[in-house]
Amino acid sequence: MHESCTAFVKKPSQWSHEMWKKIVTWLVVRAIALFYTWLLALFYVWKYVTNPGVKFWRVQRRETPPDCLSDPAYGQHAYVQLKDVKLHYVEKGDKSKELMLFVHGFPEFWYSWRNQIKEFSKDYWVVAVDLRGYGDSEKPRGLAAYKLNTLVDDLRQLILALQKKDCILVSHDWGAVVSWYFVMTNPQLVSKYVIMNLPHPEIIRKNPSIKQFFMSWYMFFFQLPLLPELYISSYDFYGFAAMLRAGKGINSKVTAEDIEAYKYTFGKPGALTGPINYYRSNVFHTDGLKGLNAKPKYMPPGLLIFGAEDKYIDVRNVELTEKFVPKLQTKILKRGNHFIQQDEPSAVNDAMHEFLKSF
Repeated sequence: MHESCTAFVKKPSQWSHEMWKKIVTWLVVRAIALFYTWLLALFYVWKYVTNPGVKFWRVQRRETPPDCLSDPAYGQHAYVQLKDVKLHYVEKGDKSKELMLFVHGFPEFWYSWRNQIKEFSKDYWVVAVDLRGYGDSEKPRGLAAYKLNTLVDDLRQLILALQKKDCILVSHDWGAVVSWYFVMTNPQLVSKYVIMNLPHPEIIRKNPSIKQFFMSWYMFFFQLPLLPELYISSYDFYGFAAMLRAGKGINSKVTAEDIEAYKYTFGKPGALTGPINYYRSNVFHTDGLKGLNAKPKYMPPGLLIFGAEDKYIDVRNVELTEKFVPKLQTKILKRGNHFIQQDEPSAVNDAMHEFLKSF
C-alpha cells in the first residue's frame, strides 16, 4: 500500500479506548439481541404449530379512527411548527391559565393522558403533545433525528411557541427521560414537574442490577432493524392489550376502545419506526447527551409517581432517585403497572392534586 494511503489507516494499537469500547458494546448488544430474536422465533414457531390458521404478521387495516380520538371532551387538535419538525398536540382549558404540558412515553401518544386532560383542564391550560415520530406529529427519517438533546430542545421550542414563560411538566416513560434532562438544563422553564414510572436515568445507569438487566431485554432487541416493528405489530398488535392491562386483564380501566385507538395510531405505515428509533439512537449511545450533563444551580419541586407492579423498571430505583434529586417527592402506588396514568388514573390524579396544592 502506498505510504500516503497508509497514513489514513489506524493500526489497532492506535485505536482509542473509546473506539474499542464502542466496538465491544456493539458486538455484545447485537449478540444479546440475536439471542432474544432466537427466543421469539421459537415462540412464534410454537404459536404457529398450536394454531396454524392464524398468520402472526397479518394486521387489520383500520381506515377510520375510533370516536374517542375526536371526542371534544379531550379538547381541540392543533399543530405547531418548530425549527425542523411539526408537532401535533391536543389542548383544552383556558389559555390564560398556567400551562400544564403532558409528554407521553413508549408506545403511547397524546391519548395516554385522556384521564388527566379531563381532570386538570378545569384549573390549567393543558397541552398533550405527540413527540416527534409519534402519532400525528412529523416522523423524521434517520437515527440522528431522535438524539436525546434534540428531543430536549423540542420541549424548549414547544413551550416558547405556545407563548408561555414556563409550565408544569408532566411526563411518563420516554417522555420522562426527555423531561428529566429538560428540567436539569432548562429549570427556568419549569415551575413544577411530575414524572411517572421513570427514576432518574443517571440512577439507572450508575446502579446496574441483574434484575434490571432482564427487565430491559427489549432494549437489546430494539437495536435490530425491522424485527421490532414486526414483533410489536404481530397478531394485530395483540401486545397492546397485554401491556396496557398488565396484571388487571378485563378488570383494567383501559377499555377495548382505548386499545383500538392505539392499534389505529400505530397501525399506520411507518408509525412504529420513529418510536423505536428512540431506543436505537440513545440507549447504547452517549452522543445524544452532549450539552445535557451540566448540573443546574437549582431544581424546581418535583413529584415521582411509580406503579410498583412495573414490569420494565425496578422499583428500588425510586428511593435512590429521591436521594439524588433535590426537592423531589415520591409516591409509590402498590397496585399500579408501568402505564400508571392509564392503569390507576384516580390515584394518579389525586397524587398530582396533593402535590400541586402544597405550593
